Amino acid sequence: MKNQRLFDTTAMATIALVALSRLIPHWPNFTPVMAIALMGGVLFADRLRSLIVPIAAMILSDLALGVVFGSEYVLHGTQPWVYGSVIAISLFGHAIRSWKPAAVVLGGGTIAAIGFFIVTNFAVWISGTMYPHSIEGLVACYAAGLAFYRDGGNFLLNGILSTWLFASAVTVGVRFASRNQAAQSN
Repeated sequence: MKNQRLFDTTAMATIALVALSRLIPHWPNFTPVMAIALMGGVLFADRLRSLIVPIAAMILSDLALGVVFGSEYVLHGTQPWVYGSVIAISLFGHAIRSWKPAAVVLGGGTIAAIGFFIVTNFAVWISGTMYPHSIEGLVACYAAGLAFYRDGGNFLLNGILSTWLFASAVTVGVRFASRNQAAQSN
């Protein structure tokens, strides 16, 4: 019961913070959403729990963005692809639970960031009219996506740096909780 309350409180706080991170000014795609999805998959044996936090944060922040900027932030053509990417990254995190922490952070973070880039830019190409539905159009779409990240390759920084930061915060939190639990047991 106590562990469930801790999970609920931590999950609600994390949802609020991740949602807020999407609402404040930031580099393109430099938010902890993918890190939360990846690390949730790594940390929770229950796959459903690993999906709750990133999806709830996305829904909450999309609704807030919709109120501020218009309905296209709440419902848009690539949204199923974006949410699908978040779910896939969480499931990927679950699959790499046996990896060493450094490999999860560096390898998993890089794979998550690149996977998100590939899937969401493919979605822009397949569901839009901006690019011709040909190999040339697909290449042009990915090239435009890379140009979007010209300010330092933010999709890689997001995957690696935010995953590293989140993993570090989780490690500190787990150690703190373990020490408190050990102290209460004595």
